[in-house]
Amino acid sequence: MNAPDHPLLAPLAAGDRRAVARAISSMENASAGWEAIAAGVASRLGRAHVIGITGAPGAGKSTLINALLGELLGRGRRIGVVAVDPSSPMTGGAVLGDRVRMGSHGAHERVFIRSIASRGHLGGVSRSTRRIVDVLDAAGFDTVIVETVGAGQSEVEIIEIADTRVVVCPPGLGDDIQAIKAGILEIADLLVVNKADLPGAEVTARELKEMLRLRAGSRADVSVLKTSATRGEGIAALVDLAQAHATAHGTGRRLSLRHQPTADEVAAVDRAIVSRRSVRRFLPRVVARETVEQILDVARHAPSGTNTQPWRVHALAGEAKDRLCRAAAAAYDSGEQAPEYRYYPAQWFEPYLGRRRSLGWSLYGLLGIGRGDKVAMQAQHRRNFLFFDAPVGLVFTIDRRLERGSWLDYGMFLQNIMVAARARGLDTCPQASWMEFPHVIARVLGLPESEAVVCGMALGYADPDAPEARLAPTREPVSAIAAWAGFE
Repeated sequence: MNAPDHPLLAPLAAGDRRAVARAISSMENASAGWEAIAAGVASRLGRAHVIGITGAPGAGKSTLINALLGELLGRGRRIGVVAVDPSSPMTGGAVLGDRVRMGSHGAHERVFIRSIASRGHLGGVSRSTRRIVDVLDAAGFDTVIVETVGAGQSEVEIIEIADTRVVVCPPGLGDDIQAIKAGILEIADLLVVNKADLPGAEVTARELKEMLRLRAGSRADVSVLKTSATRGEGIAALVDLAQAHATAHGTGRRLSLRHQPTADEVAAVDRAIVSRRSVRRFLPRVVARETVEQILDVARHAPSGTNTQPWRVHALAGEAKDRLCRAAAAAYDSGEQAPEYRYYPAQWFEPYLGRRRSLGWSLYGLLGIGRGDKVAMQAQHRRNFLFFDAPVGLVFTIDRRLERGSWLDYGMFLQNIMVAARARGLDTCPQASWMEFPHVIARVLGLPESEAVVCGMALGYADPDAPEARLAPTREPVSAIAAWAGFE
């Protein structure tokens, strides 16, 4: 299902609480459709101010959040809360319930609270926390508060999610500050000594300020504040400081710090790109429709000017593919070419002529086709219109009223298809030759006059034993294609 068609997106954008709850459940459980929801909300993200609340157990984080809810409600805000709890050893779910933790504010119409299980994920949050924050952001909540599990100095993953990180400390830390300062204290935008009505709060606040002063490279904008959540003291000041931080540093931090790829992930993408080749002989191995749909689902995320998405794909297999191939091959045999557009220049010139000849003679050499053997050359070209015997043939069309920019966008979409196919162990051959017979394609596929044929593409599993499988076209080095300026 395409993202714009997902039934939850419209009510979610309108702030419907049931839609929010269902979308969050989908994200948390990675159930069917969660990727469509994630894609559908992407354009609505970045408005909410995300506040991360972390700190050692016993610091009073939940009570502090309850007090913050009251203050934010008084300022007219809509607030979403994501409370990450330890997982139940019996069910795997969150140990504590949603509204029990935040008191009376949990039932307010402008408050949405969701407890989620960490499910063993380290870092103080769950694997789905970032996606759940996205749902609340897209649903129009002004402020989203994320409370971490609170297991100690390792709980620093909140730095990648929250715009403003609040580290809550209980009074009387003393020497414990030395033990934890290498972790959560160092990620703070705001340091809060909660339970300030208890003995030792003043000393703890002073020690935190001293730690900031002595620490090399410490940021000058980190404030230390005392609060008493049960008494409501210091809460308004905390909200003021958090909002001032958002004004100064902006919101949407998590969007600019999306998952940083590992070396293995980078290598996988590079391998898919570099190993892509134009395959001209395929195995008679079926490719499931589900696989083709997955490839197209990935490819549709290609960029396009003002999101016009000018592509339309006609995926063919079995008799539907064979019917088109028979018609195109017959038209080729009878010389009925009527090209949709001019693909190559009318007059070749260097260096392009040399590259073209090199590839052609290399391919013909592997196939045993000698120079001047036009019959064999034409027979090889004819195989284009059989999709080189691939099990799947793709025909791409575009609204002919669109301009050159949309054709440039189309190239990025096609590349995505080829790379996504390669990542799944399949191979492709992009075929401009299909644009030679737009009238045949239009007749067989029933295309409207408004659709122009861009190209075709063979998709399947390469025959590794075919002679042409040894074709290895050379590519120009970066030094030959790039000009550099302004780099050190």
